Amino acid sequence: MSDCYWDADLERPLRTREGRRLRTLRDAYEFVGNRSACPGHPLVKTTLGALATAARSGAPLDLRRAVERTVRLMRANHWGWG
Repeated sequence: MSDCYWDADLERPLRTREGRRLRTLRDAYEFVGNRSACPGHPLVKTTLGALATAARSGAPLDLRRAVERTVRLMRANHWGWG
């Protein structure tokens, strides 16, 4: 399997607190990875894992799950509103 879906568009852009819009899986992955003070935290690891899985598969269900996890993490950390 290759990671050929990193540039896949999210169903809707996710808005960060600073006003940035995360439009692709790559945007979301980089945002979470760079923003997290504790990359080993289970919620962060689960979110990054879901984003990587969606990038590998390109499956709509994986993409939806990755977006849901990203939104949950963003809201929990007050990073944005998704």
